[in-house]
Amino acid sequence: MRKALLPIAILVAGSFATVPLSAAPAVTAITTARPLPPSDPGYIEEDPLLAKLVGKPAPALTLKAIDGTSINLKDLYGKRPVYLKLWATYCIPCRVQMPGLRKIFATYGKDMTVIAVNAGVGDDVGKVKQFAKDFDLRMPVTIDDGRLGEWIGMNATPVHLLIGRDGRVIFAGHQDGPKLDAALAQALASKSSTTGVATTTLADLVTLKPGDAIPAITAQSSDGKDVVLPNGPSPRPRAVYFSATWCESYVKDVQPSEAAKCKVGRVEVDKLASDHRVEWLGVMSHLWTTPKELARYETKMKPRLPVVVDTNGAAFRVFGVKRFPALAIIDTRGRLAKLIDGRPDQFAAAISSLPAAK
Repeated sequence: MRKALLPIAILVAGSFATVPLSAAPAVTAITTARPLPPSDPGYIEEDPLLAKLVGKPAPALTLKAIDGTSINLKDLYGKRPVYLKLWATYCIPCRVQMPGLRKIFATYGKDMTVIAVNAGVGDDVGKVKQFAKDFDLRMPVTIDDGRLGEWIGMNATPVHLLIGRDGRVIFAGHQDGPKLDAALAQALASKSSTTGVATTTLADLVTLKPGDAIPAITAQSSDGKDVVLPNGPSPRPRAVYFSATWCESYVKDVQPSEAAKCKVGRVEVDKLASDHRVEWLGVMSHLWTTPKELARYETKMKPRLPVVVDTNGAAFRVFGVKRFPALAIIDTRGRLAKLIDGRPDQFAAAISSLPAAK
């Protein structure tokens, strides 16, 4: 794995209140963190591609909070700066940065909208709620449906996204510390636009339900070739196995029970893949995974089914996969029959219940 390692409160009444636009509030300088050396487990390598977001109109998106409410980001732009922190429960750098997130909210929460956004990959609402409780997150906590991460081009967590009063991105990066501190001050000192706030409209999310036809989704093999996921009619049913190349190794340090599930799922699928009534494909999360890293995984694990990388997270989004590992059953008509999300103990029964080939 490359060096960019993996890393609820109820909405406070008035926390999104409009501040006067004629003058920015006084900035209280804070230090979110000290710079970490690359050898530190909490270190994450910066992605220079994130800088391409600076100056772009922020995305118009409604985030679902874990308390059941919704937050329409478009309604916030132009009033106060907005700070979105994307993270995952199993990400070590994310965990290391949580005290800094709490400090930002405690210091700037009255003048800036601060939202903790779970990346929605390998996590579901139960895990996120427990994490928010454990880490005492008092700002709104939401879960991305995948569209925000796609717009960012997120390939690793955590991600800091700062949006000024004009609705444009001021800063995007992985690390906290001096650059983030400077960006926070810049956001608080930003002025609203006199010509209105422009936003970026994101495409609607389409998540498959049982009976829906599988669309054409392109992934990548370990040799960099495009591979289209199974779709359309077929003489045999198909099974698509979802996991992550790093789930058993990295996640065991912070969530050993989750890593154990990934191992159970991998071993079970390797056994089931010998069932030639079924056409098999493995799809690995794109986070922290390139075709080269997939090749290393294939060399080490020697899976009995072909595996690909979900290049931009499209397969996970479309199938609605939240937990590792997962299994999607596709019938001979090319329609989703069932999704088993995070329950590898149910994989064998799902395959054995498939009708015999005619």
